[in-house]
Amino acid sequence: MGIIMINCPATGRGVSTGIEVCATDQLPIVTATTICPACGRAHEWTKKEAWLGNGGEQYRCEQFRKLADG
Repeated sequence: MGIIMINCPATGRGVSTGIEVCATDQLPIVTATTICPACGRAHEWTKKEAWLGNGGEQYRCEQFRKLADG
């Protein structure tokens, strides 16, 4: 399993969408929206802009830490 990553247009960094899949080619051809953990804005993306990051554990831990910190 890997985590779907997109590029944040505000920071230029790769960010996690929070979605885990086996491959991006399984995704439907739709426009998705993700609240960016880097800048806090909503970014629209399609599978053409996405790539598969290794694993998802590090991103889940980061998101849980942010939620716990309030």
